[in-house]
Amino acid sequence: MESAEKELKKVQKNQQSTAAKAKKQQAVEAQMVNTGKPFWWMLLMFICSIVYLFPEAVFNAALTDVAGGRNSSVEDLRAVELFGRTISGIGVTLLLADLLLKGKQVAKATRALGYFTLIAVIIWPTVFFGQKWLVDHFIINASTPEERQQAYLSQVLRSALIENSIKFEGIDYDPGKKHSAIEKTFLSVFGGLVYADDKLVDDLKQKKRLIMEKFVRDRAMSQFDQHYANYDNFRQTLRGKYTEYAAGSNQYNQALASVQTRSDAYWLDTQNQVKQGWEQYQQGTKAYEARVESRAQKIAPKLYDYFERRNKCAEKKSGSNKDRCFERLQNGYDKEIAKYSMPYIPPNDWLVREEISTSENVGNSIISGILTFGLYTAMQAADAVTGGDAGFKDHRMVYTNDVNHYKNVLMLKMEPDFIKESGGYPLGINSIHEFRVNELTSIKVNKKLKQKGLTLSPSWSLTDRNSFDIAVAKKVRQQADSEWRSKMKAKGNDMPPNLSWQTFQQQGVIQQRIEDEMKELYVKPTLADWNNREFKQKIIEPNIRRKTTEYLNVLEAQQVEFADGGAFESTGKSALRSTIIPPISMSISLALVLLTLLKLPMKAVELVQVKRTRAAAKAKPNRYIKPAISILLLAAIFVVPLSMAVNQYTMKESALHYFFEQMEKNDSAMISFALKWLLVTQPMVQPIGSSIDQGLFITKGFNAISEPINRFDLAIMSEHDSTKLAKYSPKKAALLPLTINNNIANAKVAVMNIKPTYQAGMMLPAGSYDIKVSAPGHISVREWVYLKADETDFNINLSAADVTSQ
Repeated sequence: MESAEKELKKVQKNQQSTAAKAKKQQAVEAQMVNTGKPFWWMLLMFICSIVYLFPEAVFNAALTDVAGGRNSSVEDLRAVELFGRTISGIGVTLLLADLLLKGKQVAKATRALGYFTLIAVIIWPTVFFGQKWLVDHFIINASTPEERQQAYLSQVLRSALIENSIKFEGIDYDPGKKHSAIEKTFLSVFGGLVYADDKLVDDLKQKKRLIMEKFVRDRAMSQFDQHYANYDNFRQTLRGKYTEYAAGSNQYNQALASVQTRSDAYWLDTQNQVKQGWEQYQQGTKAYEARVESRAQKIAPKLYDYFERRNKCAEKKSGSNKDRCFERLQNGYDKEIAKYSMPYIPPNDWLVREEISTSENVGNSIISGILTFGLYTAMQAADAVTGGDAGFKDHRMVYTNDVNHYKNVLMLKMEPDFIKESGGYPLGINSIHEFRVNELTSIKVNKKLKQKGLTLSPSWSLTDRNSFDIAVAKKVRQQADSEWRSKMKAKGNDMPPNLSWQTFQQQGVIQQRIEDEMKELYVKPTLADWNNREFKQKIIEPNIRRKTTEYLNVLEAQQVEFADGGAFESTGKSALRSTIIPPISMSISLALVLLTLLKLPMKAVELVQVKRTRAAAKAKPNRYIKPAISILLLAAIFVVPLSMAVNQYTMKESALHYFFEQMEKNDSAMISFALKWLLVTQPMVQPIGSSIDQGLFITKGFNAISEPINRFDLAIMSEHDSTKLAKYSPKKAALLPLTINNNIANAKVAVMNIKPTYQAGMMLPAGSYDIKVSAPGHISVREWVYLKADETDFNINLSAADVTSQ
């Protein structure tokens, strides 16, 4: 029974659960019928919209900071561009996911997330790269040479306005005060305003030379203190480097000055080596004599016995017995000699030479003559007649039992063993002087010296001290040079030692270091001991002339030079990008921020309504409500700010009002409206994005991960043209005749920025030339002229100098 009750409860519980699920599913289906999307999906999109709003607002603020900044770099523009394209890809992905995914696609969470991932994989890279391609293809690359040149002029005028080199009546802009969001927005759109006004551009073209010269000088002088301070700090660092260099040179010189000391030390070492060699030689000689004496004592009695027995063999009659006697005796001798591990010594070499006197020879001859009854004497006479010695001998070989004699023989016979043991020295060296002057000693010392790096001639002798000193001096210099080169290599240069401060500064590696530090201000050569007056004269003034020439080369170039393939194609495209893109990107970003911000409350209301009516089906809303809300949102974004807000740049009294009127009449009323709306609305939104970034560090976080994104971008699409100012270098430019006319006969004309002497009609490439005209009694005049195809003759007149007579 209990089992049946449990089973019944279980069935009832399952039925209740199934009913609850069915009821929940009915509510979801009812919601899907009304809205097309489940509540969880609408909530997810609402949260994503809020999250997306933060980085979009931060990008909007960052773009304003960069586009409206005074000293924004190419790297800054590149970084904010990547940031904006990344966020735009995310925003469009969320927008399309919210619009496209509905019904069965979002009925289940796994399916919805799968579709969302698919959209993200397709849309994000499409938007990320598509923005860049659209801008490059339809705006930058499709631009005309005239548009590029006009954009370049608008950027120059913007920079001149920032440097206070040009003023527009009615525009209340002060470059000296801290820039607020209003000033930053104004600078962001000013280039576009000038670019869009063809009449203003034409008017300013007539004054571009004066504007350029003043702008370049103002910019250079406004930064003079900073430039000189940087130069001063660097030259102090460079002087410290020279102090280190001078200390190294001093060490090098001390090494060279130690040649004699080093030579004496090496010489003492060689003498010690000779002394040690002599001592070893003496010890070897003593050991050899002791070994020889020991053998002599052992062999002397045996040799004496050998000669005794040999005499006995000799006394035997000739025949086989006598021969066998000698043979047995010789074999025994050979065996005995072999026992002593010494070279074989013939028996007769052991005999002693005994001198025979003349009296003994005569006495022996007389006695022999008497004993032979004169026969011996007759034989002597016959031998003498035939050239013999007549029986007279000067010596005889005898044997002895004197051990010293056998020792002396062994000393001579075993000398090769001694020479081998002593390293080549012979017996009989009796003093250290003889040992020192021995050729072998010099060879051994030379070999040791070579191991220490001293190179001497193979025939060098220890008696040649002069060659020894020269070799030591050479080694010391080589060591000093090697150590010097090693130290210089570690520091990345190859300068010789003992350079003066003036010469040190002008070394290539030092000039390169100065150039790296001073960058575009560098003038060759730049010295590190100029005061501020010399710095201005030798650095700032040449740079002012150079930069003015570079700007004028672009401003006064033919429009064909801005066409594709022209010398200023890159410069013109970069200027156009800097002029047009920031206002467009800023407007789109601002509109997205406001649209998202205003749509969030409506989405929140929808979520609340859906939550309240999930249990029951809801009637479909009026189809006119959403279009009406959309119209109200657009009006709130684009109409209300212009109707209710105003600042110093948009009020009717401002000179910018003239720009807007001219644009409405001559160009596009839509562009005029957009720029005016941007000038009013952006300053209200920009501080909000800056505050969010200060609190959440969004730009810092993106910068930390931007490098992989940058590499990915460059791998798919190459970087756009550099914004660096191009130098005018047209290929094979035609030469033009330069003629300077003046009002004084025989006036002297000189072209200061080229080497050739001026001659009327001289052929030169197009460009700027520094002309100086002078004449006695007149004030010299110096001014720049720009030589081009339609302007080759220039008039420079002189005025008389004031002279006061008394």
